[in-house]
Amino acid sequence: MSKRPYISLATLVILCYVLLRVSFLFQKWERPGAEATLSWDVFGYYLYLPATFIYDDLGELKFVEKIWPDYRPAGDFHHAVLQPNGKYVMKYPLGMALMYQPFFLLGHLWALLSAWPADGFSWPYQFAISMGSVIYAWLGLWVMRKVLLRWFSDGVTAVCLAVLVLCTNYLNYVSIDGAMPHNYLFTLYALIIWLTIRWHEGPRAGTAAALGLLIGLATVMRPTELLSALIPLLWGVRDRESLLQKWQLLRRHWQQVLLLGLCLMAVGSLQLLYWKAFSGKFFYYSYEDQGFSWLKPHLIDGIFSARKGWLMYTPVMVFALLGFGWLYRQYRQLFWPSLVFVVLNLYIVFSWDIWWYGGGFGARALIPSYALLLFPLAAFVRYSLSHKVLRVLIPALMFLSMDLNLLMTWQAHAPGQILHPEFMTKAYYWKIFGNAYPDKADKKFLDVRDELGSLKGKEVITLYRNDFEQDSSVNVSREHVYSGQQAIKIDGVYPRTPVFEYDLSQLEHPSRRDWVRVSAQVFYTDVEWDEYAMAQLIVQFLHQGDSIPYRGTYVKIQRVCDPWQWHQLQFEMQFPRKVQPTDRIRLYATNEWGKYPVYLDELELQLIRPGK
Repeated sequence: MSKRPYISLATLVILCYVLLRVSFLFQKWERPGAEATLSWDVFGYYLYLPATFIYDDLGELKFVEKIWPDYRPAGDFHHAVLQPNGKYVMKYPLGMALMYQPFFLLGHLWALLSAWPADGFSWPYQFAISMGSVIYAWLGLWVMRKVLLRWFSDGVTAVCLAVLVLCTNYLNYVSIDGAMPHNYLFTLYALIIWLTIRWHEGPRAGTAAALGLLIGLATVMRPTELLSALIPLLWGVRDRESLLQKWQLLRRHWQQVLLLGLCLMAVGSLQLLYWKAFSGKFFYYSYEDQGFSWLKPHLIDGIFSARKGWLMYTPVMVFALLGFGWLYRQYRQLFWPSLVFVVLNLYIVFSWDIWWYGGGFGARALIPSYALLLFPLAAFVRYSLSHKVLRVLIPALMFLSMDLNLLMTWQAHAPGQILHPEFMTKAYYWKIFGNAYPDKADKKFLDVRDELGSLKGKEVITLYRNDFEQDSSVNVSREHVYSGQQAIKIDGVYPRTPVFEYDLSQLEHPSRRDWVRVSAQVFYTDVEWDEYAMAQLIVQFLHQGDSIPYRGTYVKIQRVCDPWQWHQLQFEMQFPRKVQPTDRIRLYATNEWGKYPVYLDELELQLIRPGK
C-alpha cells in the first residue's frame, strides 16, 4: 500500500461529489409515478417495508389499492403473486428491503415529524432511499480503494476508481437508478473482498461470521449472488500447490468455515421462512414463467448486441478483459478468483431468458462483478503507464469512453427517452451514437432495419397512392385532414386502413437489389403511452399465398411523431434475399390495440430499382 495515497483519496472525494451532484441533477425523488425512485422493480423490492412497519399487511397487501392511485409506481401491479390461500408472495427477494431499512426508518421518522403523509411512499421516503443509495456507493468506493492500494499504486488506483464511476453504467445505477440492487451489491462485493483479505491475513471468528452474513445478504438480494462465496473459497490460489495449502487452511480453521456457513444460512433462512409463511412452501419460485436456459446461454447477445450488449454500452471494460493477461503474470493470487468468478457470472447472468433484464441502461446485472474486474483493469492500467505508446493512447480512449458513457446516461433519461430502455436495435444505436439531440423520426429505426440512402441513379416507380378523396370506407374522416377533404381514421372500432396488395409478377426480374419505400402523412391527438398498443404502418412480402408473411416490417406511428401536428412518416425495406415473381407486397396500417384514433393521409408505396 502506498504510504501517502493522496491522489486516490482526492479522486475518491471528487467522485463521491460527482455521484451526489448527478443525483441532484435528476432528482428522481421529485418525479411522479413510474419515474420516481420507488417505482417499477424498486417498488417490488421495497414493498416489504411499508407492508411490515406501517400497514401490518405483509400477506394480503390491501394497502396497495389505496396508495396506487396517488403514486402509480408502475404500469400495473405485477410485484407479487396471488396464492391459492388468498395471500400474496412478493416476486422479488427480501434482501433489498433489509438494505433499504435504515433509510426507510429515517424517511418514516421525517414523515411523522412533518406534514408529509407517513404512508411509506411520500417525498421523505423517496428522498431517503435515494440518498441511502449514494451513501452505500460511497462506502463501496472507499473499501475498493483500500483493496486496490494493497497491490497497486496510488495513481493506478485513482484511475480505476475514475473509470468505474465515469466510464461505466455504475454512475447511472448510483446517481439516477441507484435504488436498484446493482450498486448495493457492488458495495457488498467490495466488503466481501476486504473481509476475505483480512481473514486470510489472520483467521478470526468475527471476520468469518461477517463474511457469512454478507454473502447471505447478497444471496437474499439475488439468489445467483451465492456465487460470491467463490471469493473467499478461491482467494490466494495461484497453482496446484497453493490450492492444497488453501485446503489445509480451511481444514485447520474448520470451525470458522462452519460459522461462515451457519451465518450465511441464517440470513438465507429469512427468505425461506417468508416463503413458508405465505406460500406454504420453504422453496417457492416467484418469477413464474421467467427462468434460465442453462444449455443455451445468450452470451453473444449479452456481450455484443446493440439491444443491451455489455461491451456496446460499456466498451471501457475491454481493457479489464485484456488486463487478465497481465494479472496472470504479475498478480497470480488475484487472477484465479477473479477469472473464475467473472466467467461463471457471465454464464449465469446471460443464461437468464430475459437476458436484457427489462428496462434499463446497458448490462446492469454485471455491475456487482466490477468489484473483481477492477483487478485486471488495474493490471492493464499499470502496464499501459509503462509503455510509451499506450501511455498516450489508453488515456485518450478512456476519455472517449467517459464521453460516451456520460452522453448515453443523458440519452437514457433525456426528455423523450432517446436511448430506449428495452428495445434498442443496431440501426437505431448507430443513428443516435454520439448525438445528444437526434431527430425523433429516427425512432423508426427501433422497428426498421433497412435504410436506402440516396436515390441518385435509381428508378422510382409509384405502385400505389391513396389520398382517400374517393374512398367511401366507413372509417373515412373529415375531422383531421392533411390535404383535400378526407383522411382515413383507424381506432378500436375500425382498426385498419384498406389493404393494398401488389403482385410481383407484374415486375421484370424482381431481385434483392430492389427496394420499397412507404410514406404517409400521420396525425393523432391523444398520446398512447403503451408502446405495445401503438398504431402501426406495415409493409409485408407474402410468399406462397397471403397467409405466410416471410418478411415484413412496421413502424409504430405515435413513437416517431408528436401529437396535434401532421408528420410525414417514411421508411424503406429491401426485397427479401430469395424473392420470387409469385410473391406479393401488402401495405396497410392498423390500430387494433390502441385506445385513441390515428389519422392517415396520402399513403404511398414506391418501388426503387437500380437505374438502367
